[in-house]
Amino acid sequence: DGLESAQFGDGTIASTRVAVNTLNHIGLDKVVGDELAFINIDNDLILTDAILSVPKDRFVLELLETINVTDAMLERIKELKKLGFKFALDDVSCSEEFLNNFRPIFPYLYILKLDASIIDKESLESHLDEIKGFDYKLLAEKVETKEDYEYFRDLGCEYFQGYFFARPNLITKKALDPMYSEIFQLINLLDHESSIEEISEAFENSPDVTIQLLKFMNSATLSLSTNIRSIKHAIAILGRSPLKRWLLLIAFSKSESAVDGMRSPIVTLAQSRAKLMGELASKLVSHDMNKDEASLTGILSLIDVITDTPMQETIKELNISSNIRYALLDKEGSLGILLELAIAIESLDFDKAEEAISKLNISNEIVNKSIIESYNI
Repeated sequence: DGLESAQFGDGTIASTRVAVNTLNHIGLDKVVGDELAFINIDNDLILTDAILSVPKDRFVLELLETINVTDAMLERIKELKKLGFKFALDDVSCSEEFLNNFRPIFPYLYILKLDASIIDKESLESHLDEIKGFDYKLLAEKVETKEDYEYFRDLGCEYFQGYFFARPNLITKKALDPMYSEIFQLINLLDHESSIEEISEAFENSPDVTIQLLKFMNSATLSLSTNIRSIKHAIAILGRSPLKRWLLLIAFSKSESAVDGMRSPIVTLAQSRAKLMGELASKLVSHDMNKDEASLTGILSLIDVITDTPMQETIKELNISSNIRYALLDKEGSLGILLELAIAIESLDFDKAEEAISKLNISNEIVNKSIIESYNI
């Protein structure tokens, strides 16, 4: 409904930031390897479609002890479980109040997390038969001593976490932060059944969103059988509804007070480079050149600067076509020469520009026309 109604609680913002950073920036495998990741879920987030963008085979949705188990919440949990999502219940205390609130969701849990720091052991032992009467795994959390570990182990806990075993590690990486208005523009285009051309053009105008999309598609375990050739190709693979849910996930991850500021000049350069390469490619009839593939190459050509990560390392994380890969890493092929031409034009290196123009066998008139059209001069 637009920016005015886009107000999300602190819990939703925190959880979606974790998901976005893990899936779109760092990469899920780098964070948890082959294991499952746990992410906190509150009342607001679980009822949105954005939650469907979290890969169900890699994440456990951890229900916070603060949620209210309403009829709508219970139905949503049942629905998501049927879709294959896994649930954990956090900070279980075994008090009567706690059990009365959460007892209805016990049959749908994958893991029950017993909080060693707050649990009343007498109450736990009196309710042990009930707690063990469901098809979930028991996990003891906040285990800080050998005595706690042995106690919960003997009760039947299969999993443990806490300072007795390990301290948390902090993972940092430079994140892309697209402007709020760009996210909602893309969502609106999808809502209004806009053409694939309109949506693709909007992504080309948002290089940071495009880069996140490619990293998400690699991180979300989609089992891609082909490398991505263009933005249109990526949209076709993911589909409109999943794409909208993914955009909502990014929107939720931004602070409710987020205000668009100045766009990064590097992102602006990637946008203009993509437009120029697309215009040139559309006029190179003598070459096996695809406009959409050229535009995507232009966007990705600055990914190392945008993400502050070496190009070789970043490209490994993306399922892109070999033509784009060779162009970015070695400036090989027609796309590589086209990229060299775009860079030469930006830096006013006329000698290199003439060399590239000669290799591509195009006229200065075509190049000048492409520059005018791409920069809207």
